[in-house]
Amino acid sequence: MYSKLHKLAQHRAKAAAAIGVAALSAGTVTLPSAASAATTGISGPLKIITWVNPPAVKALTKIDAEFEQKYPKVKVQLETAANDQAGYATLLSTSVDSGTADIVTDVNSIQPLPLHATRATLTSTELWAASGAYLPLNNQPWIHAFTKSALQLESYNGKVYGILSGQYQRVVFYNKADFAKYHLSVPTTYNQFLKLLETLKADHVTPLWLGAGGGAPFYVTDFITQPLMSAVWEPQVPGKNLTTDLQTGSVKWTSPGFIKVLDEEVAIGKYLEPGYAGVSWEGMPGAFADNKAPMLLDGSWDLATVHTDNPKLQVGSFPLPGSNVAADNQPILQPDLNFEILKKANNIPAALAWLKFFASKPIYQQYVDITGISPSETGGTYTSFAAQVLGRWLGKGVALSTIMPAPTPNLGFYDSTTEWGILQESVISGSKSPVQAASLTQSSWKK
Repeated sequence: MYSKLHKLAQHRAKAAAAIGVAALSAGTVTLPSAASAATTGISGPLKIITWVNPPAVKALTKIDAEFEQKYPKVKVQLETAANDQAGYATLLSTSVDSGTADIVTDVNSIQPLPLHATRATLTSTELWAASGAYLPLNNQPWIHAFTKSALQLESYNGKVYGILSGQYQRVVFYNKADFAKYHLSVPTTYNQFLKLLETLKADHVTPLWLGAGGGAPFYVTDFITQPLMSAVWEPQVPGKNLTTDLQTGSVKWTSPGFIKVLDEEVAIGKYLEPGYAGVSWEGMPGAFADNKAPMLLDGSWDLATVHTDNPKLQVGSFPLPGSNVAADNQPILQPDLNFEILKKANNIPAALAWLKFFASKPIYQQYVDITGISPSETGGTYTSFAAQVLGRWLGKGVALSTIMPAPTPNLGFYDSTTEWGILQESVISGSKSPVQAASLTQSSWKK
């Protein structure tokens, strides 16, 4: 559910078009300090908006109740909307424009900005940060609880405009009992992974589960294409950053590195469940919990559902191995909720107090354990099912922002979330060759 919103949110909110790039030099505002807020007393309503994301809503509801206990004169209103363009995307853009919320959430980070910043290439989040719609948080002492990289993602022109609540991780989840049954070891290289897949198929077992049906062809790119791009292609490019190198033109989609990615995509795709392109993405965690396949291509946001569906299931994880250099195979880090205070907010003191409360170690650890997210604060001990499954990989990996720029459907046909995913499905099915798909992608590329 989270990933679907993440992709839908990358389609620019209509209201963002009214915000001009000329606003990139927006001024600053003077904020009340945490000390003054504490001495003057916090009161009044506090409105927070987010979408229907069950783990996050559960955590926020609990935190809001605890916040109200500490600040009894504050009443927190948590408003949610469906995770689609007509629901939360509209609520978010309306709230930013009118100042009808105090704290807003989204999944688009502010950084890295595209090399050519225009109204067409900036996300709504980037436009709002550039135009001064958010309140700077630099002078808040609690901001330093978060990692440097987390703060960089939410900064513009030296000002921190939001906090990143954490990151989810895209990996391969595996059933430990099945691995023991078939005498399998966790693969660390591409060749080992293929051998494992062959072994399972020879025993008439469906090795991998992936649901791309129900409007989620981009799951193929999320869990196969992009991890392979990170492991196989990114180490070869001049800047070691595909996002930048693709935008500068120092590498092209027709480069041998991407052809190799697609060749491996075809090889791995042979081991997916039959008809995966029509299998509902919503049923993925349940299918894995029911042992329909010993491995699941997914994000850590679904682990809570897996655990609920089958509490006895022993689950492990490893990065999708695309390279025969083990160190090149890393989880993909996908940013989750960002929290921003609107400059037009009606209750800035309460909003600042809430973020300070959220950032405090016991409350933040509670949020991480309920949501199963990988933390963006320094230190801490986490006990969630996701933390146990990810083990040594918790919080480690390659940032999604380095792999490719956010798709922008108004720039090119295949430079869009849906069409690029459908193209990868056609490569796996054999209706288009890797060379054909690479050529189509390059011809449509207009960064």
